[in-house]
Amino acid sequence: MLFRSGGEGDEYRLKAAFLLNFVTFTTWSESAGNTLDVCVYGDDPFGPHLDQIAAARRAGTRELRVARISSVDALDRCQVVFVARAMIGNLPRVLDRIDDRAVLTVADSPGALDAGVMLNMESRSGRIGFTANLTAARRQGLGLSARLLNLATEVRQ
Repeated sequence: MLFRSGGEGDEYRLKAAFLLNFVTFTTWSESAGNTLDVCVYGDDPFGPHLDQIAAARRAGTRELRVARISSVDALDRCQVVFVARAMIGNLPRVLDRIDDRAVLTVADSPGALDAGVMLNMESRSGRIGFTANLTAARRQGLGLSARLLNLATEVRQ
């Protein structure tokens, strides 16, 4: 399913909402704690939108906290990692760093799903959609809800 965007500013406002909805529709283990750290790795395309939406939303009973990360070593604190386009070349290092933990990986870069990201947002003709890599999510011990997967333009299993 694709959702209409009005321009680049609107595109990333909508993508910020998508990102936090992804968090809401992910099944987290009890060991995830009471707060989920949503980390943007690289230059933040969302601006204040991600912080504003996170402040007003929860993932079940969990608080959402946004962090900007510029180093792969700093990803240890994250339960969600959005890999910015400029950093997609570092994706193998990101995936190696979080390999033994339940971390939701999200991007908006061509080919990111093939490279192992769980959810990849895409823009086509002014519309926002996403694809899902269910195999990658299960490998990390995360569940993606059927409601979320029904909205995806493609689900890889």
